[in-house]
Amino acid sequence: MKQLTGMDAAFLNIETGPVYGHTSSVAIYDSENAAERLTAARLRERMMSRIHLIPVFRRKLVSVPLDLDQPYWCDDPDFDINAHIYDVGIAAPGSRDQLKELASRIVAKPLDRSRPLWEIAVVNGLEDGQTAVISTVHHSLIDGGSSNDINSVLLDRDPDADQTNPPPQPYNPEPTPDPLSMLTSAMTANALRPLKAAKLQWDVFTELVQKSPNIAKLAPSMTSSAVTGTAHNTVFNAKPTNRRIWEPFRVSLAEVRQIRKSTGATVNDVVMAICAGGLRNWLSANDCLPDKPLTASIPVSIRDDSTKGALGNQVSMIITELPTDVDDPLERLKAVNEAMKSAKEMHDALPMAQMIEFGDFATPGMTSMVARASQRISMAGQVMPSVTISNVPGPQWAMYLCGAKLLENYPVSMIVDGQVLNITLLSYNGSLDFGIVSCPNVVPDLKGVADAIVADHQALLAEATKKK
Repeated sequence: MKQLTGMDAAFLNIETGPVYGHTSSVAIYDSENAAERLTAARLRERMMSRIHLIPVFRRKLVSVPLDLDQPYWCDDPDFDINAHIYDVGIAAPGSRDQLKELASRIVAKPLDRSRPLWEIAVVNGLEDGQTAVISTVHHSLIDGGSSNDINSVLLDRDPDADQTNPPPQPYNPEPTPDPLSMLTSAMTANALRPLKAAKLQWDVFTELVQKSPNIAKLAPSMTSSAVTGTAHNTVFNAKPTNRRIWEPFRVSLAEVRQIRKSTGATVNDVVMAICAGGLRNWLSANDCLPDKPLTASIPVSIRDDSTKGALGNQVSMIITELPTDVDDPLERLKAVNEAMKSAKEMHDALPMAQMIEFGDFATPGMTSMVARASQRISMAGQVMPSVTISNVPGPQWAMYLCGAKLLENYPVSMIVDGQVLNITLLSYNGSLDFGIVSCPNVVPDLKGVADAIVADHQALLAEATKKK
């Protein structure tokens, strides 16, 4: 049994109507050339041989009576692997467009909270004999860092690997706590909260004092639109329906590193710059490019050695300007570098880990109300960032699932009220695999956005290499 943190529970609390708190991925495997075709039956067998290494995958949510405290992950006594891993058919010829439509439908529905919050669809029948694995996990369980930890359990570097260490033991679920004991624990926790809050406030104050010279130095930059929320409203600052549209594409990591080497920027700077350029060109082509730069939210891991390997969420957010108002690719990259440097300095100057802990002091009823209201209420002059851009590092070597080689690995992230565009990418084996998610009622031409980002990458590559 493990209690959710305030941040973990926040991803449950945002779920209302067409907003879902899960994140997904679409992985493409070379099943044709594997010793045995990858199927749901084989994946169920693999999962059951290793699920003891991911115990939360056999735990379901149990709420505290009256929502007086955060819920718990408790062992599911009725856990059935067949309810979580299943085959999905696809009509011939099994094109990528068909796969995109299928994935968009699968992710456009909430997970069943009466059982562990994950599922995997295995899609055979794709062209070239490939197999797609569409995995969906609730964000209350994992962030980008912990999703990599799960992949390292299920996937292997050796296609012939079949042993699990330590080996699985018989599943003996712990008894679910009774409502009275949970209520008693909640009342005790609530009684102690003022003392814990006072200590946390002191810790935050102490660190702020220590970092005050840095904060004072950064004060002038705190008037930017990214901080004050005065950025222009865009087509992406809209309400989604319950439909989703997803567009995957790839960019060569070697080419991105070539740009980095030529310009002195970082890989993440290059990613941000080509996203800014692609969005600029798409917005301009659709006559909706604002004069001022867009703002973007950038998830940042705050994991340290003490939380490495732990599931749950250890992430904060950087808000930065995205220079969609700059036409020249190299100048835009320079602007991204400066904006990100300033945003990171501001982020690092604040005690983010301690500040995030304040979320643990609100009851689920309060956090649910605040989370939902924040998606609906726009204060005067305030708008959400137009887009989330998330860069998740991954292995730079081939990985295998049940002997089938992983060829491509695309993310399918989440959108919320007021922000219906998410660009997430996973690095894998020499490629950056992008997945863009939106609502087709707001951005029906999502392929146009993807094509614009790829085109801007090529333009930036040409300019950067010309420079030398």
